[in-house]
Amino acid sequence: MRPATARLSKRLPITPQRQSLTVVLYCQDAARRAAMLAAVSSNRKFDHERDSITEVTAPDQTGSFSLRNGTLLIMDTESAPLDPQFLEDRGPSCVVASWGVRSDDTQIDAHLTTKPEAPEIARVLYRARELTWLRSRAFNEGATASSSEKLARLNRIGTALSDVRVLKDLLAVVLTEARNIMDADAGSIYIIEYGKGSALSGRKVLGRAERRTRAVAVKRAALTQQLFSLRFAAAQNDTLQIPFEEIVFPANLESIAGYAAITGEIVAIDDVYHLPKGAPYKFNKFIDEKYGYRTCSMLTVPLKNTQDDVVGIVQLINKKRDPLKKLQLGENAIGEIISFTDEDIELAASLGGQAGVAIENVRLMDAITHLFERFVIACVQAVEQRDPATAGHSGRVDRLTMALADEVNKDKAGVYKDVTFTDAEMVELHYAGLLHDFGKIGVREHVLQKAEKLFPAQAQAIEFRAQIIGRELRLNALEREARLIADGESSEAMSNGIREALAADLAKLSSDLEFVRKHIKPIFVTDESQVRLAAIHAAPWKIGDDVYALLDDDDFNSLCTKRGTLNAEERKEIENHVADSWKFLKQIPWTDDLARVPEIAGQHHEKMKGGGYPNGVPAGETPLGSRLMAVADVFDSLTASDRPYKPAIPLERALQILDSMAAEGDLDPDVVKLFNDTKIWEKLKLKVVRLADANEAQKAAR
Repeated sequence: MRPATARLSKRLPITPQRQSLTVVLYCQDAARRAAMLAAVSSNRKFDHERDSITEVTAPDQTGSFSLRNGTLLIMDTESAPLDPQFLEDRGPSCVVASWGVRSDDTQIDAHLTTKPEAPEIARVLYRARELTWLRSRAFNEGATASSSEKLARLNRIGTALSDVRVLKDLLAVVLTEARNIMDADAGSIYIIEYGKGSALSGRKVLGRAERRTRAVAVKRAALTQQLFSLRFAAAQNDTLQIPFEEIVFPANLESIAGYAAITGEIVAIDDVYHLPKGAPYKFNKFIDEKYGYRTCSMLTVPLKNTQDDVVGIVQLINKKRDPLKKLQLGENAIGEIISFTDEDIELAASLGGQAGVAIENVRLMDAITHLFERFVIACVQAVEQRDPATAGHSGRVDRLTMALADEVNKDKAGVYKDVTFTDAEMVELHYAGLLHDFGKIGVREHVLQKAEKLFPAQAQAIEFRAQIIGRELRLNALEREARLIADGESSEAMSNGIREALAADLAKLSSDLEFVRKHIKPIFVTDESQVRLAAIHAAPWKIGDDVYALLDDDDFNSLCTKRGTLNAEERKEIENHVADSWKFLKQIPWTDDLARVPEIAGQHHEKMKGGGYPNGVPAGETPLGSRLMAVADVFDSLTASDRPYKPAIPLERALQILDSMAAEGDLDPDVVKLFNDTKIWEKLKLKVVRLADANEAQKAAR
């Protein structure tokens, strides 16, 4: 038996965006040429690893470069024209774009305005890759392929479709392959949806909201009971660059796509302007009239799953005599268009079945992904319900971490110029961000929700002790006075002395108690305060033969906590939540592309200098995602306004604290600098307190 990997060499590229480009820029004006060169080379669609740019400054330099396959020629229409014969002899997959005044030359595949913006350049680069890829395929495999060759190509297409996991990408592959194998000039895809045409699932990926279409299958036996719609999900056209706009419309027999969806039949039309008599559907002329296009032959194919239910529709438009030739516009195109053949219909039926199954699989995968994400969010909510005061923290840390990762990807000149988070790694980081505090589910609830340095029962015990001490002081004073009277030794001076001593003791007790009450709150404990607390703890009240302590050892240790509300033992318990997160998350059978979620989530409290937790390793040995998350976690903890143990720290102070922690080796200084330079909090529109708007408590917070 041949190994499964033996098939890999026959697989088709699943996207034309893998196609490399050699950009030839022809312009005689040096300033304009330099500006366009910079605009193209800096565009996000230009791949510096695969693409290259050649400058041409004069029309007589045609001998210094060639228009071979995989070339994008950008011609300045304000410069002297190139030799027409030179253009005529270009490679079959060469793409020509005009720049400046629009040309009606049919050899021109794309157009750039005089001062193109980045989106326009990106669109032309994307289109050039697509055309180069399609033309190379058509040329290499033969424009007039035999039936057996087309069937072989169809089988390879099925293999390619099985590799695609994102619905948007899959639709592009289906449409591209269908047009390529059927020599169609244009085409579109419609996805079926139930309800009012807005069946969208919201997914938060890469730190931003990404909408994914939820395709559904139409069971024709239930059509009378259920309403469904068609979503115009993808479109392509070799002749015209028509802006794509996603729309939704009800499925009915009046539209050709709706008819195919409802009946499940392939609809082949020789000329849409001359429909068969009695046809229930009509042709919508809007695109033709608006853009001057001429739709003629059309093949509409329902895409079906394994249960023979329709999940989508692909429409192929204008089968070309010469697949490599660009059509004329308007009625002039009629002579270059032929009808789709019976063989095309057979191939379309087979492709429709393969594509329908692929779409169904992707839809199911998306449903599973959505289910898992909702499960993750439910887990996060379960953890945060145990500590309602910090609810929302995990989501904010996730947003901050993902935004920082986006900035790392955008950094093309700084310390992260060679670092890129792939889409899969971004999803992995997203889940790690949401689950970074998952281990808190194992922390005792009274510790998790501790709002002051002492638990309520401890504070009540101190108050009760103070009352007992005060009562004992008064009783002791009364007993002394009574003994003096009984012994006949009483005098006004002695009674006054006893009363003054009592008043002094009660004043000291009241002062000590007030000082303790103050430090039960989550305030910062100075060295002087710690000395006084130690004195109160070390000097219990001796009244008669009994000794009464205002503070026990546990009270004293907790009150001496310099910051926050947790003593050393409780902080250790909280710190263990990171190790618990790692331990709990490792129990989940993550897929290969999410395998590092436990590691990333479990190391966001490590320090650059070492000594963090749970492992105490230098943060330089931890994943970059963990270091990004560490900064996000600290920033949110500082600026959050929902913490019962402290007020929100003003933004300016929070940034100073981040800088000091970076200088001390607690946080990654490069990440902190990136955080400050990009002003993530402004991009995410986070609610933070500015120093100018802070109250006294917020200004004093540490």
